Amino acid sequence: MNGKELMDNGFHFRHIQTNVLMGLLIAFLCFPTFAAKNKEKEVDFAVFSLNSEFPTLSKSKARMLYKGRTKKLNGSIKIVLVDLPESSIHREEFYEMLLGKSISQMNGYWASLSFSGKGAPPEELNGDDIKDIIEWLNNNPNGIAYAPIESVPDNANILITILQGE
Repeated sequence: MNGKELMDNGFHFRHIQTNVLMGLLIAFLCFPTFAAKNKEKEVDFAVFSLNSEFPTLSKSKARMLYKGRTKKLNGSIKIVLVDLPESSIHREEFYEMLLGKSISQMNGYWASLSFSGKGAPPEELNGDDIKDIIEWLNNNPNGIAYAPIESVPDNANILITILQGE
């Protein structure tokens, strides 16, 4: 290669670098817009039951329930948990908000508890529609479920709300 070809190649390389940097800058400047759009879709959750005798829960008690560390309320009321399908976006959001865990982390956690005989994961529903959840709760009087707070029926006993950013 002669000097002119090297200069032309150098110019071409700098031109590509500039285009790549401009693309990254545009993406960076647009990222807050994407984040704001995703923020609008964030939901708050309610852990609830149709059993009006269940007491409200502290966040630490809710965490204990959803980690399988306790199966009772007030030391005597044996409860049953239900989970949304693994494919549900709400399931992933709920576990991230309540426990700071992903679905794969929770699957691993439950697998180790099951293997050791110390616990079993909550029963998993086939769908995440509120009608499926209510039907399950009607068939399980000591059942506890979670759902986006805006879909929880008025007659439900809300045990705790899990809010964004808490």
